[in-house]
Amino acid sequence: MTAPELVLPSGGPRRLRVRRSWVRAGFTALFGVAFGLGLWGFWLYRTSPDFVWGTTGWDLVYYSVQLFVLGAEATNEGGDLPWQLQAARFLAPVATGYAVFEAVRSLFADQFVLMRTRRMRGHAIVVGRTPEADLIAGALAARGALVARTATGDAESLRSAGVSGAAVLYACEAEDDEPGVNALTVAVAKRADRDPALSGLRLNAHVSDPELALALQARHLSHPQPGVDFFTLGELVARSLARRDHTIARGDAPHVSIVGHGTFGRALVVAFARLRSVEIASGGEPLTVTLVGPGSRDAAEALRARWPSVRAACRLVPVETFAEVRDVGIPQRVYVCHDDDGEALRHALRDSDLWRASGGAVVLRLNRLAGLGGLFGVHDDAILDDLGGRLDVVEPGTLLRRATAPGVLVHDDVYDLMAVSAHLTYLRNQRSRGVAWQSTPAMVSWADLSEDLRAANRAQVRAIPDRLRQMGCTVVPAGDAEHGRIPEPVVDARAVDEHERWMAEKIAAGWTYGPERDDVRRLHPDLRPWADLSEPDREKDRAVIRAIPVILADFGLHVVPLDDNAGWEAAGEPVRDPRGVVRGWRVFGRGRAEQPGEG
Repeated sequence: MTAPELVLPSGGPRRLRVRRSWVRAGFTALFGVAFGLGLWGFWLYRTSPDFVWGTTGWDLVYYSVQLFVLGAEATNEGGDLPWQLQAARFLAPVATGYAVFEAVRSLFADQFVLMRTRRMRGHAIVVGRTPEADLIAGALAARGALVARTATGDAESLRSAGVSGAAVLYACEAEDDEPGVNALTVAVAKRADRDPALSGLRLNAHVSDPELALALQARHLSHPQPGVDFFTLGELVARSLARRDHTIARGDAPHVSIVGHGTFGRALVVAFARLRSVEIASGGEPLTVTLVGPGSRDAAEALRARWPSVRAACRLVPVETFAEVRDVGIPQRVYVCHDDDGEALRHALRDSDLWRASGGAVVLRLNRLAGLGGLFGVHDDAILDDLGGRLDVVEPGTLLRRATAPGVLVHDDVYDLMAVSAHLTYLRNQRSRGVAWQSTPAMVSWADLSEDLRAANRAQVRAIPDRLRQMGCTVVPAGDAEHGRIPEPVVDARAVDEHERWMAEKIAAGWTYGPERDDVRRLHPDLRPWADLSEPDREKDRAVIRAIPVILADFGLHVVPLDDNAGWEAAGEPVRDPRGVVRGWRVFGRGRAEQPGEG
């Protein structure tokens, strides 16, 4: 069994590596000192009357070498030896002992690594020898994680990498003709024995096909056991790039241009739309996005159809060439987002209209050719002009190292992202009802939200699989239709369940009933049975159920019933016209859902 490779984080482990290099240098010097003192000591001792051995130069060298194996005849009987020889006869065995230790350590290096990794706790595992695996492992190590890398995701390899104590696993094997290979690794890791004292293992599977990744995510999000995320590297990088440039997305009258409407280009539009949603909720204007190039009109229609956040937060303007961009306005930044590096490089370097269209930087995202970024500029190693400092070449590794995800992760958990979406949906709903921005503790951006309210949003979205199961529904990747409404009888039935979940959550956090809400004393007037609630208070729970299609639609998913007879019971009574309700679901995608309450 080949031992996994350990990638050490920056900081402490690097200092450990430095200390080892000094130890090795010290023992190398010790060998030289011991041998030199031995020669010197024997040279002096050869003139003693007690010295009865050979006295040639080669004899003295031989005696000095014998000191390292505890067998120098000339010193075995001790006596009045020169201090140089006394020192050498003790230093030499120490040096020999270290040499033996190094030899044994090298001989059994794989076994030592296996023993260490199997006992590790809280580390990350990266499976695969692909560029994606290299990027993920490098980003994790840069963020301070100890990373165990293994080539394959079979049970024995994962056990050798310490899956029993790991905190997170990224499966990034080459998919080639096996698109489900990383999902299989996740399944193997899920069945592995875990230390019961540790929290659950965070599992992440890279899927290069975005549609397949979305389909797998849909199946997982309708399952009541969270902990697995299916991702594409392009989407992770797009979110990181949008976060890096968040000041543009959140400024006044923002305008960006995007050329290249493949996986990465569309993911970048969605990422910017989610950032801009905060400004929309507080009364800001939509983000203007000019999509440039052939197929831009189709790309704009597909983005609007699939992503509610894009419809709500972006004004998409398709144009054919960059010469037309200035008719829309001057973009603060232009993003060259072709999935093919060669095409992106040609476009960024040859299209002079592209350079002149922007009022700021031209951002060129390179993947396999990312090393070319160091060739642009005015520094000593540069050989290419960077358009007066306006060409900004970015690489995935650098962006992932800037990730904001907590702990040993390089991207946000899907439920954390959904919690942000739930909060934004709440903000839009409250604004539409005339509630002023920052008028309550919940009417603020996610970054300014208290940890209690963040936890409430996370608990709300983690309950979605249970609600779907109770309604007899599941989720599927969205088509071209917009999300729709959950039938009101179903909303009423599930609102009762949502209220009971919310009460259990509050009581566990130390809240009790009080006629007036008091966040300091943890009193809440809604902590009472459903039957005792007023209609406005019940409406808060109904709004949470109605928001489920809205939240899922923001991730490219639609809610559908599993069959015509599943889940259509309200408050224990059959729905009066069940087939009518089912027809309402079958035309799912025609209407708009209301948004939830919070708190």
